[in-house]
Amino acid sequence: MVDPEILTEKIVTQNKTFLVDLKKNQAGFYLKVSEWSNSKKSSIFLPAEGIDRMIEILYKFKSQISDNDITKDPV
Repeated sequence: MVDPEILTEKIVTQNKTFLVDLKKNQAGFYLKVSEWSNSKKSSIFLPAEGIDRMIEILYKFKSQISDNDITKDPV
């Protein structure tokens, strides 16, 4: 049985489409991030416990890109 989507957001950038789905199964909530590019699909699954850390990492990367300072060594 496929877990139903609770929320779904779509991101289209360049020649790629991403779907970010919030889902729930017997183990709890999780994110499913899927990418479509050139008719290929791949997905990753992130348990709810990892969402805060993923957000921290994405903000850090966004900040480095915004500052145009991607030459710093990551910590």
